[in-house]
Amino acid sequence: MGKDYYSILGVSRDCTTNDLKKAYRKLAMMWHPDKHNDEKSKKEAEEKFKNIAEAYDVLADEEKRKIYDTYGEEGLKGSIPTGGNTYVYSGVDPSELFSRIFGSDGQFSFTSTFDEDFSPFSTFVNMTSRKTRPSTTTTNINTNNYNKPATYEVPLSLSLEELYSGCKKKLKITRKRFMGTKSYEDDNYVTIDVKAGWKDGTKITFYGEGDQLSPMAQPGDLVFKVKTKTHDRFLRDANHLIYKCPVPLDKALTGFQFIVKSLDNRDINIRVDDIVTPKSRKIVAKEGMPSSKYPSMKGDLIVEFDIVFPKSLTSEKKKIIRETLANTF
Repeated sequence: MGKDYYSILGVSRDCTTNDLKKAYRKLAMMWHPDKHNDEKSKKEAEEKFKNIAEAYDVLADEEKRKIYDTYGEEGLKGSIPTGGNTYVYSGVDPSELFSRIFGSDGQFSFTSTFDEDFSPFSTFVNMTSRKTRPSTTTTNINTNNYNKPATYEVPLSLSLEELYSGCKKKLKITRKRFMGTKSYEDDNYVTIDVKAGWKDGTKITFYGEGDQLSPMAQPGDLVFKVKTKTHDRFLRDANHLIYKCPVPLDKALTGFQFIVKSLDNRDINIRVDDIVTPKSRKIVAKEGMPSSKYPSMKGDLIVEFDIVFPKSLTSEKKKIIRETLANTF
């Protein structure tokens, strides 16, 4: 009976190329011969390492995978007729494949990239801008702290528009990994499904996607923490939105209408008939931010007024104002 490449990699038969790559990276790191010292363990690792490489090499190639899915390992290697197919699989060098997949030595960094259907996102996070815990400064590989995974916290900067409607962020991360005592860069993509209504401080954790600090340590977790970008029109207060509206003194006394552009680009028409004072507020119900738990429920739009006084008045205008306002208090 031929080898079951899908079982070797621990993936389903409908797995994607990305699934295969993740599985290969995980298993190749685990069973690389350099990580096994005693003779018995090393021999087993060499066999597994070879099979893992072969499984990935076949399933990651569209033509090889098609032949394998139809005729199995025997058909792929020419042991049985394959309906006129002349291709015969000759194997792969597991060490060469490993080098090709993992690349050279590097350090953990964080960048972001996007598919065309994702909103723009240009945050760059490096080692100096993230929090790492717990401390792993000890060099004694037998201590618990040395092997304890670190948590890397990085900001996820989002606009109010993105937090109002929700969006997806596809980010490329590059993590530090070890093979034996040699470190290398390992790339991966993560997708964050930003929910409408998320607030500052919301955390999204990707377990095992952070740095590996040493050959004996487990990879740490990568935590994104939501940070709201400064907005040019609104200030968020819980699920309410505060809008500062400048009002000339004459309009503050006589009434006016104005339009506020919403976060989803609608025109909100607001009419003010009462006299506006510096402490006045106009509340427009359900035009604030959605609740992350109940998106149909929204906070309010709170309009605060900044009364603009004239810089100067002629004596005649002052007289008219005094006469107009006399006995109105």
